Formats: sequence, structure tokens, C-alpha cells
Amino acid sequence: MAVDRLERLVNLVAALLDTDRPLTRQQIHDRIEGYAEDPAAFRRNFERDKELLRQMGLPLATVALDPSHPDELGYRIPREQYELPDPGLDEAELAALRLAASAVQVEGAWGREATTRALRKLGGAVAVGGGRPGGGDRGETGAFRGLAELPGGDAVAAAFAAVGERRRLRFVYRGEERLVDPWRLSLVRGQWYLAGLDHGRGEERLFRLDRVEGPVAPEGPAGAFERTANRAAEPAPAWRLGDEEEVVAELLVDAEQAPWALEALGAGAVSRRGDDGSMVFSVPVTNRAGFRSFVLGFLDHAEIVGPPSLRADIAGWLSALSRGVAGDG
Repeated sequence: MAVDRLERLVNLVAALLDTDRPLTRQQIHDRIEGYAEDPAAFRRNFERDKELLRQMGLPLATVALDPSHPDELGYRIPREQYELPDPGLDEAELAALRLAASAVQVEGAWGREATTRALRKLGGAVAVGGGRPGGGDRGETGAFRGLAELPGGDAVAAAFAAVGERRRLRFVYRGEERLVDPWRLSLVRGQWYLAGLDHGRGEERLFRLDRVEGPVAPEGPAGAFERTANRAAEPAPAWRLGDEEEVVAELLVDAEQAPWALEALGAGAVSRRGDDGSMVFSVPVTNRAGFRSFVLGFLDHAEIVGPPSLRADIAGWLSALSRGVAGDG
């Protein structure tokens, strides 16, 4: 009976988890159905499977079996690195996680498998082909799709694994090769963004993953960098979650709302203070739509005073919106 790749991968993970000692390539070939008999074809398939498991975030360990023969390697997945410690969730909390995973799926096989694997670690399970948890529908194959599907893909899988392993990434972005310490992933308006230290520029940069040119490739060992608490612990604000050309906005907030703006933007963003308690903030913006939403939250308590291009851009957007509303009436 033919064995598809997904079934082969599931069996491979189970074998690498259950073994007491590292398995050689030959032992893996003998135990796992679905690999070709031809040695060269088996080696190619096994190398692709290993890379996919690592992209999915599985801690696949490669062990030298004999120091005098470095080519003799064994493979295993250490349970202590794979299994999550008990987070203390009760049955109701686990049920809520299962419902959420059924209602929202990450696009593609990697996302569905990652969701299933995470819940299995927590003692849960996700129905893929049966039932209708959360009220979702079915695709052409009859598999349950959930209420919503988030974008995914190979770049997201590679970045997800690298963030967890603290492993550097190399890829081409806007025609330039980048070497990046990946700090965090963010999903904004249906797009994945990777934030991290761009070694070529020596500073934090944000990359929209669907605009990466070619593969996103891990480079070097795991644990290659440390995430600093002040940069990587919290997601970037909405006005920084974009890769537009950076512009520094000058935002005037009146005395009534200035304390709230100070809390949101930080004391370092204050460029000057008025005698009446008002404040002007300098705000680096790489996502104008996100900044616009932030400013509109102040209603008439805030004004963009510069630069003129940003002020004109948002004024034009508001004018078009008002014309649209008037037309609807």
C-alpha cells in the first residue's frame, strides 16, 4: 500500500521520539514505510524530511555514534525538548483551545500540522476530517477548514522555527541579501512580519514575509543570539508593523490626552512640552494606516503637525472618507 509523505512524516516523528538511542539511516529506512528502496532516492527523501521537521520546530538531534567514524550518524527527537511542561490548564481551558484551533487554521499543511502537534502536546486533539467544531465548513476534499484560515507558507514555517530556536536567517529582501537575528513574528491585516536585527544595517528592521525573494534559510547553530527584553518581549506598535519608507511624524496632543499618549509612546518620544500641558511626540512610522488608526483614536485632541507629506496624506484620506459617507446619504 502506498504511503503519502504526511503519513511517513508522522511515523518518522513517532519513531524518533520513542527510541531510547539514536537511529541510523538504515534503521530509519527499515522501520518507516514510504521510503524508496534505491539508496540515493532514500537519502534525498530523508534529507528533505529532516529539513521539514526542523522548519516545523521539532528538535531533531544529530548524534555522532562513533567519534572515530564521524560519518556514522544517528537521529532522535529528545522528549525533554519536544514535550511542553504542564501549564496547568483545566478541561474547560483545553476545550477552549481545541475550539479555537478548529475555528482558525494556519494556511497549508505546515500550519495544520503545527496546530495539531501543539494541541497534542497539551493533551488535546483536533478533528481534521470529521465533525464541525466551531461551525466551520468543508473544502472540496471534505476536510474541515474552520471558520478562518490564516496565511502561511514555507517562509512563515522557517521563520517560526528560527524564532523559537534563536537561529539566524538568511534571505533576499528588496534585492539585497540579509542576515537577520529573528526576534518575533507578527500577523497584521493578513500579512506576516518578521522583526529582528539586520546585521548588514546594525539595527532592528521589519520584513514582510510575502515580499521575501526566494527561500528563507536558517544559518548557523541554534541559540546563536539573545533576545533583549526591551526589544523582543513585546510586539511592535501598529505604526511600526510595515515596511513602508520610514517617516518621523510630529504629533501634537493636547493636555487632556497627553498623559495617555505619553504612556503609549514613551517619554523618549517627547520632542517638546507646551506650557499648557500639551506635548509634541516624534513617532517613527513605517505603516501609515496603523498610525492613522492610532491618531484617530484621539479624535480632536491630536493633530499631525509634520511632516507636510504625512499630514497631507492623512487629510486626503479623511476627505475621501467624508465624501464617501456623504455620497452614501
